[in-house]
Amino acid sequence: MKFRHKALTIKKEIFLMSFAFLATVSLVFSGVFLHILYKKNMENAGNSLRECNAQIVIYTEGMFHENESIVNILSRADTIVNGGSGNPAAVLKIYDAILKDNSNITYIYSGYADGRLYINNYDIPDNYDPTDRPWYQAAVASDGVARLVYEDAANGEWLFSQSKKLVDDEGNVVGAVSVDCSNELISRQLSTRYQYASQRSFITDLSGKVLIHPDERYINDTILNYMEKDSWDKIIAGKVSYGEYQKNGIKAMAYFEQFPGTDFIVCTAIDAREVTQPIVWNMVHLLFMLAGLSLLFGFLLSRVLLYRFGGPILELKRRIENVVRGCPEEYREAGFYNAELNGIADSITIIVKNIAKKEEQRKEAEYTSFHDSMTGLYNRRFFSEELRRLDVKRNYPLCIICCDVNGLKLVNDVFGHDVGDQLICRVAESLAGVCRADDILARVGGDEFALLLSHTSEEDAEGIIARIREGFPAENIRGAQISASFGYGVKKKKEDSIAVILRSADQMMYRRKLTESEEMKQQTVANIIEASAKEGLVTELTEKEEHALEQLSAALCPGDEALLKQAYRLRKIGLCSLFQSNMKNEEEIMLSGINRRHTDNSYRILSASGEYRGAAGYVLHYTEHWDGSGWPAGLAGRDIPLLSRVIAAVDAFVSENSDGFRLKQNDGWYDPEITALLQNLSEDGIQQESAPGVS
Repeated sequence: MKFRHKALTIKKEIFLMSFAFLATVSLVFSGVFLHILYKKNMENAGNSLRECNAQIVIYTEGMFHENESIVNILSRADTIVNGGSGNPAAVLKIYDAILKDNSNITYIYSGYADGRLYINNYDIPDNYDPTDRPWYQAAVASDGVARLVYEDAANGEWLFSQSKKLVDDEGNVVGAVSVDCSNELISRQLSTRYQYASQRSFITDLSGKVLIHPDERYINDTILNYMEKDSWDKIIAGKVSYGEYQKNGIKAMAYFEQFPGTDFIVCTAIDAREVTQPIVWNMVHLLFMLAGLSLLFGFLLSRVLLYRFGGPILELKRRIENVVRGCPEEYREAGFYNAELNGIADSITIIVKNIAKKEEQRKEAEYTSFHDSMTGLYNRRFFSEELRRLDVKRNYPLCIICCDVNGLKLVNDVFGHDVGDQLICRVAESLAGVCRADDILARVGGDEFALLLSHTSEEDAEGIIARIREGFPAENIRGAQISASFGYGVKKKKEDSIAVILRSADQMMYRRKLTESEEMKQQTVANIIEASAKEGLVTELTEKEEHALEQLSAALCPGDEALLKQAYRLRKIGLCSLFQSNMKNEEEIMLSGINRRHTDNSYRILSASGEYRGAAGYVLHYTEHWDGSGWPAGLAGRDIPLLSRVIAAVDAFVSENSDGFRLKQNDGWYDPEITALLQNLSEDGIQQESAPGVS
């Protein structure tokens, strides 16, 4: 099989090329820079060593020369030579004066052949004999000023001594005078010239023996233990001044210089790491900085290249891919900098516009074919297809729950289809609230819903139905109670017929609906009557109304008194605000003709209840007129039901103003016989003022 390498994206390739180019350029320049930096640091280190050595030589030589002059002067002083003629105080006084004026001197003292030692501020050890000390012996053995380093007998301090023998007038050596500088004093003076933390200066003799060192552990050590002898010989011969040696595993860079006219060599050394490490760190920092800058500028350069060239190509690629997937976008002008790419983009745009419109239409049609437009739930078609798809063993027990909204026809007839739609949507929301992600909920009819639930037993179904009922809103819609009836069927094995299961669920639902729907209607009627009572449309009969209805019932319709009174009390429920919630004011109500429909509303509500069904017909026609000018059916004369005529006449009889005002004003509206009876009742003294009863 032929190997195919993984292709890079345009974005990645442009970025990598930009980064590689900038990184290469950066590395070349950084290499040159680091080379210059290395040479400069090494040069600076060498200059520092050389300058420090030169300063130390000048300082030390000056100190030694000054101390040597003091020794020469003291060696010729008679007081010193004669030991103060037995008066040590005279000698010590001279020494004190010199010490006060010379901070470079640690001790001034003189020793004599007879064992005397004259020195200030010094604890002389027991059995101390100056003639045995190195400084004394070196002075006696030298014709000039002897220089040596020795360890103090009292405190072990290392001292650099310059001493000279004392000779009396007869030429006899009677003692020696010496000026000492402590190693600590010289080292402290040397360290003030240091520029590096590890920098140290020390003094050796020609054999490499360390005479003065800041760390006394290295005094009397030899530099040849750490340096090749050939290198040291070249330094002694003056051929080279720079050398390297390794001590305790640490490489040191050193500069050597011989004191003029002496056998001493001053050396200044520093840890090589202190010179090279900054270079390494600078290199690391530089590399990180270059890497960061290369990434940054590589990113910026790649963005520019992508914006000018890669971006348009990627945009065209994306548009083409959307077309291939069938998901084109709306037209959007390309606005590229390249004329050729703009031409391609315009061509693609034409294709996109056509496909976009067709795709939108396809999606809309697909959604409509599987969804209910009002509730947004799935429709019967989708439910049927899902029922076939889910009818497999792995989904058993497979449960079907059927749901039917109670009282929808009543709500549609009384309040209109808009309110009926609200009722359906409320029920749909409650159903959706208990559904799991994999459950199928569909509206399969006008007021019918169905749920398809996998792995759901009969007990589970009962629990789900209970949760749905609990989820119904407590408030009603225009007095209509939110209610639905449920039934379910469960398929447990493959042999069961899904059609039989569905029919079983339907039958259970309709059995329950026989009672639950009636309960919903009864509750809805009760809600409307209660709302009407709060608005003063349904009240307890007054004494005048009670008497008039009783007398007319006895005279015209014996045995219907209770029905007459019931119909009379409920005649105005159709005027309840529940039927008028969309009207803004009374004028609009009158213009809309709702007052002429209120008896129809009352009839529909009362007909829905077995308790009030007998009064419904009489309430419907109580607004009919004797002369045929009334409503809703335009009945006239005795075609109007008797109880309706009685209700109309009594309503007019007990209305405001004087007795029978409306009866007299509109005498053509009412049954003359009933009007005469009411007039006789009035003449017999029926009270004109209403007295509220107890509901």
